[in-house]
Amino acid sequence: MRRGRAIVFATAFELLCEPVFLLVLLAALALSILAPAMHYHQFGEASRMARDAGVSAILVGGFAVALLGPVKTFRRELETGTAQVALSHSVSRTSFFACKTIGCALAYLIFSVAVSLTTLTVVNGAEIGGAIAAARGGMARLWGPSFACAMSAIVLPLVLGALLNRFCRVRFVMSANLLALMFAFAGSIYRFDGHLAARLMPVLVLSSIPACAVLAASAAFAVRFRGNVAVALAAAVAVLLLPALGNYCLSDALAYGGDLPLGYVLAAFVAFAPAVAVFVLAGVYFINVQDVQ
Repeated sequence: MRRGRAIVFATAFELLCEPVFLLVLLAALALSILAPAMHYHQFGEASRMARDAGVSAILVGGFAVALLGPVKTFRRELETGTAQVALSHSVSRTSFFACKTIGCALAYLIFSVAVSLTTLTVVNGAEIGGAIAAARGGMARLWGPSFACAMSAIVLPLVLGALLNRFCRVRFVMSANLLALMFAFAGSIYRFDGHLAARLMPVLVLSSIPACAVLAASAAFAVRFRGNVAVALAAAVAVLLLPALGNYCLSDALAYGGDLPLGYVLAAFVAFAPAVAVFVLAGVYFINVQDVQ
């Protein structure tokens, strides 16, 4: 059990140290913040574009993390011989695959939470800006303090990460990723709206569900195939899921004070569970027949 936990956290740490993870996270944060800030108009509801931008950031960025993360960590373990060392310490192949996949999911969770909290900050700022515009007249814009809080999740992690690397020898990419999560959380607390959070978070959780199947597929294919082939096959799975994404991008459910029932989110997760289970079982099969050199 202890070795299993070590594999989980080592995998998550490894992915958080990947520059591509930081680039995807920053790109997703920038999309969720700048799309409503730089091209913001009245569409019948002040926060609609902010919600749509956040959902798009989670979907697109989440697919990128789910595609690339497992392939990188599994192929590195298999090709460098690290997997053989782990398997020689009383860790079964099934446990090894499961723990590595959970570690990838933990890294994805950090990405998803950071983007979701930043989206909550931006949507809150959009609603405040809309209320100010309605009272004073003019075009609705993001409320300045909320915009500054959201931008802090992009700018400050890079600055502080660089300082920590320079003076404390802390890994820049890893610290920047974790600091982005911390500042996203801090920004969401400022002028926190509990009612808005209760309405918005189910939508953002729903948007993260399709990435679970892609992550499981990427992990399974990474065990069996070389890097580029594994990424291509996992990308094909993502493409096959596109027709179903309309059931997972329900930001309009919040229009005019509506909400998204938690039962719908649970049903959507259950609907994706068979796909996740199939790819997990495929990964277990692949690793048990794989020659680990």
